[in-house]
Formats: sequence, C-alpha cells, structure tokens
Amino acid sequence: MSAEGALGAGRRMAESLMVDSVSVSRPSGAVDPITGKPVTTEVYAGRAKVQTYEAFEKQPELGGGTVTVQRYTVHVPVGAYVPLVNDVVTVTAATLDPGLVGRRYVVSGLLHKSFATSYRLLVDDNNGYGGAP
Repeated sequence: MSAEGALGAGRRMAESLMVDSVSVSRPSGAVDPITGKPVTTEVYAGRAKVQTYEAFEKQPELGGGTVTVQRYTVHVPVGAYVPLVNDVVTVTAATLDPGLVGRRYVVSGLLHKSFATSYRLLVDDNNGYGGAP
C-alpha cells in the first residue's frame, strides 16, 4: 500500500472516531457597539473529537485569584478549516459524554505534521477566564 493509501485509510478511521460536534468561532477584533462583546465569526461547524492532551494543568493568578487551566486536544477532519491560535471551540453535541456539551476551549497551538490523520488543535479549558469570549 502506498503512503497516500495508508494515510487515506488512517483519515477515514480517525473521522469515524469523531462522534462529537463543535462550532469554531474566531474573534474579529471588533466590539459590538450595543453589547460591548467581541464580534466573532463562525469558521467551522462539524464533527470533532475531544481528547485530553496529557495530565497537565496550570494555576496562574488572575485579578488576585487563582484559576485552573487544563490542556486538551480537539481533533477535526484534515482540511475542515484553516485553524488559528485564539479560535474558540464550543462543543455543540457529544455522543458519549453529555458533560462535554457547552464546553468552550481556546486554541493555543497548532500541531501540524506531514502525515496527519486529523488536525489536532491544542486547546486550553480555562473555566471562562482570560481568553474565551
């Protein structure tokens, strides 16, 4: 089997495991003059898989308090969209864990590679502090 054939089979397998749905929005830099909230644009809506990246969390101080930031990866199909750091991923449906629905993650890194079976987005779950609009 060629590398391309093996990669195609791997991508089909990876996508078969993407049983959740997400919406990805991107801050535009503008602020809504009425609500005062950041204006965002949806750049992807579709299948995904949420995974823990590794046992990692940090607890930075913010405004005199401490918050916990946990790291995950969100996998989306290769070519689904062009991901950028600071995109906001919201889980809209979760087949096997209803507790994922409504979770929001901020993309903090892009894990590109030559033989990717999915786009793996390095994301932070920061409990709504310091990034997610």
